[in-house]
Amino acid sequence: VAPLSSARLHSDLSTPNASKDSLSHYETPYVVQIRNGRLLDQPQPCFTFSHPNWASSIDNNRYKSFTFRVDRQTVVHGFSGYFDAVLYKDVTLSTVPATHSKGMFSWFPIYFPIRVPIYLDGISTLEVHFWRRCTRTKVWYEWAVIRPTTTPIHNV
Repeated sequence: VAPLSSARLHSDLSTPNASKDSLSHYETPYVVQIRNGRLLDQPQPCFTFSHPNWASSIDNNRYKSFTFRVDRQTVVHGFSGYFDAVLYKDVTLSTVPATHSKGMFSWFPIYFPIRVPIYLDGISTLEVHFWRRCTRTKVWYEWAVIRPTTTPIHNV
């Protein structure tokens, strides 16, 4: 996960097609190819899963807090999420920019938008919390910025 500045992605969500509930567009993560955006810090690892999991009781709910240091005047529009997977021994797939799988064009990062962009006026600390929630029938993510300002929890 990494903080992202992308006026283009935010603008695309603020002009919804036929929906009257424009906030719902900020309550959904999107798998997108990020062309017009800038990462504001290095991605940090988030959730880990090991398969197969032979535990008698499996709980795939997760929580993680992140602290990022942003060293420029900018606007945060959301967060970019990546994955790194070991399929077998040294066979891997990655969307992480530093280890992106060469020639892989069918997997993209996930964009977690925030409702109101956050202006940072220079060297700033950005803290965000992510939850992975699940029931027997569905899985979803929730996220909230805690610092320098507090946002509502998105996608509750």
